[in-house]
Amino acid sequence: MTEIVYRTATNSDIILLAKYRIEFLTGLLGQQPAEQTEELRQQLEKYFRTAIDDGSIICWLAMAGDEVAGTGAMTIRSHPGSFKNPTGTMGYIINMYTVPQYRKRGICKTLLGKLLDAGKAMGITAFELHATKEGEPVYQKAGFEQHIEPTYRKYQDR
Repeated sequence: MTEIVYRTATNSDIILLAKYRIEFLTGLLGQQPAEQTEELRQQLEKYFRTAIDDGSIICWLAMAGDEVAGTGAMTIRSHPGSFKNPTGTMGYIINMYTVPQYRKRGICKTLLGKLLDAGKAMGITAFELHATKEGEPVYQKAGFEQHIEPTYRKYQDR
């Protein structure tokens, strides 16, 4: 079994971050038209470049030699404070993806721990995520609880 090494992602990893975000979304939503996938890839590369530079995202990679075994990220969100989170700063966990042949090896758990530790080091005390059914046990073991507040979304036509 190949040893898994964890490291923070940098601007030199932007292509990998976009690739594995698309792999995650394809696994979740199915294959999308090539034109739409290419547009998303370009937008993701632009996003990661800006967000890594300005510190609004922290990304981690799990590497098996030269191969990506998993990814995880946390965006830093700022909202008006609340009683539970007076600063209003929140870490939003996103882009948690383990390559299929590396699953069930604790990669997601380790990536999540690294993201939570990074957030805590920044003074963040509130974290949020959306989970797939497969990921729920990992997040529940880490202390995440399902939030009962309903979420509504609206997407404008393009």
